[in-house]
Amino acid sequence: MLEQRQQLERAEIHDVLSNDRRWQVLELLADESPRTLRTLADQIAAVEAGESPAPRQVRQSVYVTLHQNHLPKLDSLDIVRYDDVSKTVALGDRADDIDVYLEVVERGHLSWSEYYVGVVLVGLLATLASLLAVPAFVYLTPVTFAAGALLVLLVSLAAQIYQQGSPWTDRLRRDAGGD
Repeated sequence: MLEQRQQLERAEIHDVLSNDRRWQVLELLADESPRTLRTLADQIAAVEAGESPAPRQVRQSVYVTLHQNHLPKLDSLDIVRYDDVSKTVALGDRADDIDVYLEVVERGHLSWSEYYVGVVLVGLLATLASLLAVPAFVYLTPVTFAAGALLVLLVSLAAQIYQQGSPWTDRLRRDAGGD
């Protein structure tokens, strides 16, 4: 029988992401994995110092805290795989559990909240246009436009919840898998 991996608890996720250096490690690894400890330390130090390359003391401080504290913690939770001999770091099996919290909207793309505002505005404007008998909108009733917008919202919300995961969708996935 296959062993099912437990998801991280919200408190663990919050604890991991409450530290800027751990957050930056995960963002950097999301862009490129694996990386060396030295590369991670240099990039994080440059952000903290506001200059590149960062002063030696800053780079050394970041290196030591990553090596002694942050990477072992992330490794113990299986969020990253840290090889302290080769000093390489890669995303671990549980990195997906925190992916949604790291999601950054790329320039030119919409966040979920902006998308929802857009759907509501389009639905509202189409409903008003139908009420005011604007020529292109008279073929459908205002209720049809409003119902269509609500349906799009409902399907979008379901897709977002399923994509990001929740206890309810996790249970559905387990049940569908026969576990």
